[in-house]
Amino acid sequence: MVLGLGLLVWRARPEAPSNRSFGAFTLFSAIWILGVGLFYSETNLVFWATTAFAGASLVPAAFLSFVRYYPTPTRWLGPWALRLNFSVGLFFAVVSLTTRLIVKDARITSTGPARETGALYPLFAAYFLVAWLAALVVLLSKWSRARGLARVQLHYLALGFAVSTSGGIAANLVLPILTGITSYNWIGPLFSLAFVALIAHGIIRHRVMDVRLVIHRGLTFALALVVSLIPVACLLALAWPRLSDHLAPEELIVLVIAIVVVGILIPLTRDVAGRLLDRYVYRTHVNYQRTLREASEALTRVLDLKVLLQFMNHTVATSTNSEGAAVYLKGSAPELGSPFRRAIAEKRHAQSHFDTPEEAPPEVIAVLTRTKDLLLTEEIEHERPTSERERLHAALSRLNWALVLPLVSEEHVIGAIVVGPKLAGDPFYPQDLDLLMTLANQAGVAVKNAQLYAQVLLANEHLNNIVSTIESGVVAVDATGQITLFNPAAQQLTGLAAERVRFQPLSVLPECVGRMLGETVAEGGARTQPEVQLSDGTTTRPIICTTSPLHDQSGAVLGAVAVFSDLTPLKALEVERQRAERLAYFEMLASGIAHEIKNPLVAVKAFSQLMPRRRTDDRFVAEFDRVVNHEIAKMERLLDRLRTLSHPGERPHHPIDLRAPIGDAIEAMRPVFGEKSIGLGMTMGPSPCTVLADHSELEQLFLNLLMNAHEVTPPEGSVRVEVSTTADRAIVAVVDTGPGVPPELLERVFDPFFSTKERGSGLGLAICASIAQTHGARLKVANHETGGAVFTVDFPLAVVATQPVPA
Repeated sequence: MVLGLGLLVWRARPEAPSNRSFGAFTLFSAIWILGVGLFYSETNLVFWATTAFAGASLVPAAFLSFVRYYPTPTRWLGPWALRLNFSVGLFFAVVSLTTRLIVKDARITSTGPARETGALYPLFAAYFLVAWLAALVVLLSKWSRARGLARVQLHYLALGFAVSTSGGIAANLVLPILTGITSYNWIGPLFSLAFVALIAHGIIRHRVMDVRLVIHRGLTFALALVVSLIPVACLLALAWPRLSDHLAPEELIVLVIAIVVVGILIPLTRDVAGRLLDRYVYRTHVNYQRTLREASEALTRVLDLKVLLQFMNHTVATSTNSEGAAVYLKGSAPELGSPFRRAIAEKRHAQSHFDTPEEAPPEVIAVLTRTKDLLLTEEIEHERPTSERERLHAALSRLNWALVLPLVSEEHVIGAIVVGPKLAGDPFYPQDLDLLMTLANQAGVAVKNAQLYAQVLLANEHLNNIVSTIESGVVAVDATGQITLFNPAAQQLTGLAAERVRFQPLSVLPECVGRMLGETVAEGGARTQPEVQLSDGTTTRPIICTTSPLHDQSGAVLGAVAVFSDLTPLKALEVERQRAERLAYFEMLASGIAHEIKNPLVAVKAFSQLMPRRRTDDRFVAEFDRVVNHEIAKMERLLDRLRTLSHPGERPHHPIDLRAPIGDAIEAMRPVFGEKSIGLGMTMGPSPCTVLADHSELEQLFLNLLMNAHEVTPPEGSVRVEVSTTADRAIVAVVDTGPGVPPELLERVFDPFFSTKERGSGLGLAICASIAQTHGARLKVANHETGGAVFTVDFPLAVVATQPVPA
């Protein structure tokens, strides 16, 4: 056995020094055991005695080599120490085999074989003890420092080595030195059985030295049979003397065989008879491990609530062989006291009184929700009676419920499994309750998952219905860029079929949509493309596309969704709106022109009608000439301003410093503001504000704004021009302290011929807006909080490499 164990370890890892050292240790131990065993055969006593000492001489060296390498090499015990130890051991082995210095003689005595030690025996004993103690100290030190599995493995190794070698040393080395008696040497090899047992247990249970030992089921069955026959063997041993006196040898052999066969058949017969009788009285023997394994697989795999409840209810009913079982689930209402309604029920015996009402009794659910523990009717009956427990027991007894198990998920009771009495009349044993509670705990999580899965399916159905009916294209992708949603509108806008696109990469989508989705998934940020062209293969249409990332609770990107809409109808509406605005503008312009021209024409017409009768009146002729020229000049000025309004920006634009035309306009208007005692201020930064513009047109723009502010600002008021810049814009604000613009007129002040002044033409601010538009600027008006109006012109800054053109 010792040699077989050594071969097993050596073959597991023949290249490992620890396995080779263990194999050498068992080989030398086997030689020693063989020598001691054959020494007691009373033949060749001296040879077998010297052979035993030769094998024992190398045991400490192999032991020290093993503990040096296992489980990790020891630094302070170097290779030189191992070589020295093996050299000393080899010396004693050679001396034992070739001389009489260790074993002087061997002979047969009245007590059995005995040996006489030689002159070097004390030195051999000292070497053996020192080397053995050193190896044991190293092994124990490694055991004390090890943790976890390594410590457990060293524990069995140290125990096996210590027990076997200590017994052998005591019987074969120490006892002969102290007493001179060698007749007990046969006891030493018996301790190797403990060594084999401990090391084999360590290998089987804890994979000592990385050895994997597989025990076949046939071997375990045979060992079980042998153990079961031990009582039979003991009985035969007691009766053997009397049986041997009365029976012949052949009869004894037959008797022994018959007793062994009967001993083997008794457990089998008992098991078969027990199963038949249990089945007759409705008693079942459940394989708890298999039932739990199958239930765990189903509960973690099934997401359909109806299928899950059927499996759960059937498993509980069959595993307990009860009269019936039912499952109650809490209603979907959010109220705390929502009833538990029957989800499924199974009645396994027609004459059973097991009842399953539509709603579970409130007193049962109240206790179950509070305790979150099973309710066993038999235990409740023997508890100290209280009003609550009496009502609970009455409700359970009335319905013939023997056991109620809670379904718990996230510390909340979401349902209950009720079980009727067993058909055999047996109580529910602890192993039954353990199995059912384990099933109930897993079922609670499984039921919650199935309910959530049903909600997800419903939400997805609603989402798909909504997405399929909207007119905007919707495309969703997961974190890997695989398309998971492609609605009918997206099919229509892109010309791609959903069957060809779904579960495909982003490359199958149009470039504008696929690129935005890829960027959103990669960077986790939303994207918006206000207008991009999208073709379906036959028609190219403008779309607006927006992408948004999809995040989980931790913020990780799970995917992205793109929504894009056809702008063609909006473009058509915009064209219609612009056409309507132009018509309204032309109507207003025509009405204003007609009004402005009609007044001069009335005066000219009146004088022309009087001319035939008063042509000889010199004063009349002179007045006619003055009025007609004045009215014609007024119409010419009107036409000039209309021409400016219709063609505001025919001159080329150059980079200029915005402060220059503002400064010129202020200097031109300063005397006019001084006559009215109005303060005129300017706030401009030190840095140039370069814009692409025409100097004279911007000067006219700011002259008109300053003139408008001058007309509405009362004496002793003030007008201020402020210039500021941002990263890419230059903003000019003209702030006055006049009455401001009525809120209802803020949107009309830039319309042609609209004026709040009695003698205004209504073209000044319209011309300002037109000039600003030709320069890419935005002209806006607002009322200041402290009074007065604020006209703001927002210019885009020019990025040029040359210096601004001087004014």
